[in-house]
Amino acid sequence: MSAFELNTSIANLRDLLASDLRAYDAVYLGDIYCRLYEANFLERPEDLREGLRILRDQGKRAYVTTYAAPRNDFLPKVRKMLGVAATAGAQAVEVHNLGILKIAHDEVPGLPVHVGGFANVYTDAGVEVLRGFGAVRFTPNYELSLDEIRDIVTTSGAAMELLVHGKMPLGISDYCFLLEYEEKWGIKCPDLCQKDLFLKQGDWAMKSVGKGILSGKDVCMLEHLPLLLADGHRHFRIETVSETPEYRREVGAVYREALRRAAEAAFQQDEGWWDVVRAHARIGLCNGFYFGKSGMDYAGIRPDAVGSFLTITPSGQ
Repeated sequence: MSAFELNTSIANLRDLLASDLRAYDAVYLGDIYCRLYEANFLERPEDLREGLRILRDQGKRAYVTTYAAPRNDFLPKVRKMLGVAATAGAQAVEVHNLGILKIAHDEVPGLPVHVGGFANVYTDAGVEVLRGFGAVRFTPNYELSLDEIRDIVTTSGAAMELLVHGKMPLGISDYCFLLEYEEKWGIKCPDLCQKDLFLKQGDWAMKSVGKGILSGKDVCMLEHLPLLLADGHRHFRIETVSETPEYRREVGAVYREALRRAAEAAFQQDEGWWDVVRAHARIGLCNGFYFGKSGMDYAGIRPDAVGSFLTITPSGQ
């Protein structure tokens, strides 16, 4: 087992089969935003069983996620999915909701629970409450700085999972406003949210995935990996649920090598890494809120490179 875990997220069996996962230690299966997302693992028990088998055969840790904003009518399907996860080899389930956390704790007590970013983990007190229901790993709220996360870890000793690259989840709605554009664009659900759709105003941008809103810029912590490791973090996610297999493979390969160097020796960056991550960043790069700044800012160690990370490219839609 490596000194760290690099994981990612995949929504359906088609994307799983198309993805080269050699860079990753683990994968979360399922789309947390919408039940209508194309062939969502969370709505297809047999696909989920097959996905878990594929990951197991590849030697990956297989995780299953759950909906970020479930309603009562979701719960029968959630219970069925949790049962499949527990019997088909999932090594953990990710939850964003207290009700589903309690269901998982009561009905599949042998399945470890990871708490996702929409669960609003802001404090060590919150961590302790969630631990009482079997949670073993936590994604802190995306608005927290590294200093605030460090304080939580110091007090609680909790294992944190940090987003190190990809679109930062910002919010979720029960209504998909993209449906209003089906006729105008000639694209129907569930194909509509498969497109790269950015909401832009000046140098500000967000990406829409239907019911979910993500940052337009890609969070990029590539040159800050030594700091994350020094803080004791060992679980890192590249968020690719709305990205292509090429993005997943190429960005994953960059972070795999960068983490290896950061963990084993003096950290030396490769200029080729930046060519890859910039090529896949349609709008640009940022650090989210990790350094106590606006979620759209980039705090680079290399000052001569910062400007190019902040530019919105003309190819954005």
